[in-house]
Amino acid sequence: MNYDVTDPERLDAYRQAAAPVLLGPDAGELLASTDRTVHLHEGGRPSGGTHTVVLRFADAEQARAVYESEDYRALLEERLAATVPHTAMIVPTL
Repeated sequence: MNYDVTDPERLDAYRQAAAPVLLGPDAGELLASTDRTVHLHEGGRPSGGTHTVVLRFADAEQARAVYESEDYRALLEERLAATVPHTAMIVPTL
């Protein structure tokens, strides 16, 4: 996912609450979290935000299940309220 942070304190609270839901043996693994994303403007369109988070899951189905879980859906509004989201995606294989 990629976004601009508008409320750092609220985002930190979201991260603390979301970590047990998003990360772990039945969820994903944090591969990257950076506030120094560099965008390459292609096609004349502006790109995304400054912060990028990459999580790895066993497969796309597990990623979707975690994202759509009641536990995560209860937290998602906090991330959305603390950021200007640009993109979130599931990439089946890397």
